[in-house]
Amino acid sequence: MNARLERYNTHVLKQLSSDGSNRYDVLLDRIQNSPAIAYTVATLVFLYFILNYLNVIPFSITHGLWSTLVYLIPSRVIFALDKSAGSGSTTTGSDAMSLSSFQAKSEAMQRVLGLDSNTLYSFFPRARSLSIGNVLLGGKDHIPPGLGNWDNSCYQNSMIQGMASLKSLKDFLDRNMEEFAERTFLSTHKALKDIIGRLNDPSNYGQKLWIPPDLKSMSSWQQQDAQEYFSKIVDQIDREILQASKGRTRNFGLKVAGPQEHVVGISTPSQDTQGQGQANQATEQNPSMRNPMEGLLAQRVGCMKCGWTEGLSLIPFNCLTVPLGRNWEYDIRDCLDEYMALEPIEGVECAKCTLLRTREQLRHLLGQIAEETELANGSSSPKLSDALRSSAEARLKAVEEALEYEDFSEKTLQKKCHIPSKSRVSTTKSRQAVIARSPKCLVIHVNRSLFDENTGALRKNYAEVRFPKTLDLDEWCLGTRTAIKGEDAPEQWVTNPRESMLPRPGSSVEVLDRQYELRAVVTHYGRHENGHYICYRKYPTDAFPATVPESVLQADGEKERPERWFRLSDDDVQMVSERNVFSQGGVFMLFYEAVESPTRNADASPSSTDESSSNASGSVDMGMSVESRTSTNSSSPSPSETYEPHVPPSSSLSTDKMANGEVTVIAPSAPSASAS
Repeated sequence: MNARLERYNTHVLKQLSSDGSNRYDVLLDRIQNSPAIAYTVATLVFLYFILNYLNVIPFSITHGLWSTLVYLIPSRVIFALDKSAGSGSTTTGSDAMSLSSFQAKSEAMQRVLGLDSNTLYSFFPRARSLSIGNVLLGGKDHIPPGLGNWDNSCYQNSMIQGMASLKSLKDFLDRNMEEFAERTFLSTHKALKDIIGRLNDPSNYGQKLWIPPDLKSMSSWQQQDAQEYFSKIVDQIDREILQASKGRTRNFGLKVAGPQEHVVGISTPSQDTQGQGQANQATEQNPSMRNPMEGLLAQRVGCMKCGWTEGLSLIPFNCLTVPLGRNWEYDIRDCLDEYMALEPIEGVECAKCTLLRTREQLRHLLGQIAEETELANGSSSPKLSDALRSSAEARLKAVEEALEYEDFSEKTLQKKCHIPSKSRVSTTKSRQAVIARSPKCLVIHVNRSLFDENTGALRKNYAEVRFPKTLDLDEWCLGTRTAIKGEDAPEQWVTNPRESMLPRPGSSVEVLDRQYELRAVVTHYGRHENGHYICYRKYPTDAFPATVPESVLQADGEKERPERWFRLSDDDVQMVSERNVFSQGGVFMLFYEAVESPTRNADASPSSTDESSSNASGSVDMGMSVESRTSTNSSSPSPSETYEPHVPPSSSLSTDKMANGEVTVIAPSAPSASAS
């Protein structure tokens, strides 16, 4: 019985094997007899290499396989195998959660397999060109790489190209990655450093590159404002610096931090509101951690009647947003003048004016009581007069103490001086913000949004804005010195709220590194709700020796130049003349970088810097002097008295850190003035 069953099973297996072989042979015969299938496969392979050569597809097959492998493997498995993430005490719960992102998983797998990013790219190279492609299509010109756009991301591409033009930003990212990469996960640093390095790499000439996922995830699929995207990137970089600064000791010497030593950034959940202040504190302790795009604005708010001001509030900024008016054409320096001009604000309560008026009223009341007491000797109500006089004297003493100690808090006015809110004095105050510390990289945003009173919607301001090739920030910086030859005049600034803090005609600013050179320009074409962003960048000719078109040679007039301008409309890159760049009136953002300049002559003409600026239309005076430009800001009435406190540079101003990140510099106030 068993022998018969074995023979039956053997017969069935032979039959199945024969059927399988027959099916395979039939399929092979069909492929051989149908050349269309072979042609289709060959065409698809050839088409893939052509598209990859032309950079139409964003990644190669090898990169696709790697991405698929990273996506399929669970993040928990990668985290368990990643020794660098699992060892050490620096990894927190937030770091573990960050491994769930695709970029983090990819980097963790590289560490698990012993591959760094350079090794990975050597295994999975990007096919830039084929030898047969060079023969059939010709070699590419040495033009800079562009950025691909398949999701309406021209605003992202223009901002990334603009930031890539700033060498100080690249050095800042490199330094932070080298110092803090092992301490925390700097995803934005790494992504921005990677794309900037690839955009500036001469070996990537003619390519279409793509923004890393970590930088793409900062915005939605809808077109957004480019300045908003820029701010998100800079804010995320600052947050990563704050995270990396936790646990760093304030003592950067050789001593190991002891239990009694203060540590920068150690905070509890209840101290989250002080995050910005901690970031500023960390950068002040270690200036190398300071973002090169960060500067400080000195803001002064004071009463134009009594002269009281609380001092200067130092406010950090990474981008100056300047306004536009209703004219058809502007100079960017006129916009800076308007931004930093003395601004009167009417109908604002002034505590000092309130106390001054209350003091005069109480003195007048006590005088009336004294007169009535003399006239009413022997009257029947001396107790009432005594009680009223005692109350007035007590209030007057409290008011005079508040004025003497300059205690203008709400508690003092309400409880000690017994001044209700309805009895406060409203006056005109002035507000002004000027540059206290200039950044290494100056980014200027032109606000082109206008409110349409007829429709109630925002619309675009199409005014043309001209800009210089080099910019001197001395006209808008705090801290001037009187031009006295042969004398070391102390540093001085104006605290009188009725006068501008900007430099006056005849004064000079003796601070270096405030000369800036234009590195990139971002323009916007179209309407307010839609349109297209284009970036103009300057590249060194030794890195990208592209062929100079005849039109550029005729416009620039020079055959050999160390740098050339390129127009980058996403992946469409072409060389343009310098005159073409400076004729772009629809400027949206400007990227300047500080240049090292020798000691400047104080007697130099203020308009000498402007001679290098280009103006295609020639309708704007690009060489306005400091005198003529400063006079446009003196809109406030000139006071009868000028108050300019001379403070020696060695004297330290008292500062007060606030929770919102502002630092108040307590400066001397104007002399007391009696209320009229």
